[in-house]
Amino acid sequence: MRIRYFYVLLLLFSTMTVLDANRIVNGYPIDIREAPWQVSIQKNGFHFCGGSILSSKIIITAAHCLRNKQIRILSIRAGSKYWKNGGQVVKVAEIKIHNAYYARKHLHDIALMRLAKPIKLGYNAQMISFTSSVPRDGAKAFVTGWGLLKAKSRKRPSILQEVNLRIMNYKRCQRTNYGKNGYYISRQMICAALNSHDACQGDSGGPLVSRKQLVGIVSWGKGCASKGFPGVYTNVAYYSRWLNSEIPKLDIKDNDNAAVSC
Repeated sequence: MRIRYFYVLLLLFSTMTVLDANRIVNGYPIDIREAPWQVSIQKNGFHFCGGSILSSKIIITAAHCLRNKQIRILSIRAGSKYWKNGGQVVKVAEIKIHNAYYARKHLHDIALMRLAKPIKLGYNAQMISFTSSVPRDGAKAFVTGWGLLKAKSRKRPSILQEVNLRIMNYKRCQRTNYGKNGYYISRQMICAALNSHDACQGDSGGPLVSRKQLVGIVSWGKGCASKGFPGVYTNVAYYSRWLNSEIPKLDIKDNDNAAVSC
């Protein structure tokens, strides 16, 4: 019994140490109209990751959200502050994960999804443009999602949450406890933090927004709102060329008006 208990504790510790980013810590509930680009990515009807609307048929998210997932069981819910009901549910038709994605180092953690039919765009479901320039260090930003509210909680919020953060460039992020503990923050990443506010496990793939543009994708981190360990996001600006190349390839079949970088 003691051996079994030890392994249970070890498993719990390991899942809490390095995360796939799945919860909003110290945020507050919002209406979907405050982040109408936000979608819930679902597996067999259950939320597991977030994403953002780039066009009526294209969703951007994190590569680790879609790795080893079967397309036939994937769908998105758009236009609702609830992940369980409301809005529109659309099946996923195609997935495009960045060819250089390297899970072990969290490199190139970015992916696109083509939907089986268009989202009906309106007040509750809108496209967001993505940036082609890295936001300045210290810029105001916010992240949204349906992740768990507390590090030790297992209860998922039913209503979309938002938390305000500050951008931290990759060089400054590398000088935090990440660099001191052997983690590598690459130029393909940006960080964001503000006191005890953070994204964590369930928010993965969701949007980090600054000045009404998508600047980051919730990717990974150590702990949740852990001191000296800011949240790490895919640096969207780094991938603006890749996005401008790949989006038309997915979108052209239906002649949609896709979002472009600004």
